[in-house]
Amino acid sequence: MNATTQAPVDGRSARWAQHREERRAALLDVARHLIHERGPDVTMEDIASASGTSKSIVYRYFEDKAHLQRELGRAILASMHRKLIAQLADLEQQLGREPEPAERIHAMIFAYVETARRSPGVYRFITRPSDGLNHFLESISRLVASFLPDGTPAPQVWAHGAVGFVESAVDTWMTADEESSRRPDPATA
Repeated sequence: MNATTQAPVDGRSARWAQHREERRAALLDVARHLIHERGPDVTMEDIASASGTSKSIVYRYFEDKAHLQRELGRAILASMHRKLIAQLADLEQQLGREPEPAERIHAMIFAYVETARRSPGVYRFITRPSDGLNHFLESISRLVASFLPDGTPAPQVWAHGAVGFVESAVDTWMTADEESSRRPDPATA
């Protein structure tokens, strides 16, 4: 075979690869729903049970919980990216002009906070201290930097600062909210 000729694709291999990707996506979806409903302490056993499969099958797709955390973070980030693009397009249409940097940042912060608000359990799961969190925040920073207008000085530094500020603020807000929900109601005490 010369360099321009490619080996034919085996139909079974292609179908099997597609099946594996669909199965992985389904397991990730089950994990997301379960974490949303039960909170960030869901186990791999819980995910297997809810999927109607064994834990060994779940581990075939996700090496460990940190791997699941990274993959779920990527899925959430992709969703945030799609929503942010739509939100900025709507904003541009409403304004009749390209949004200013402050308006773009406001939209990005809103997308981040709204993601956390919609599913606190999933947010807590993907932002637990780990390599997964570092990857998620790095990815968010790159996303923020990519939406800054051309000519923004030090966009990566600005993006890291904005993401760090918002992540810390959301974490403080969620922690305070969780603590207030655990306190006994003075009216019933």
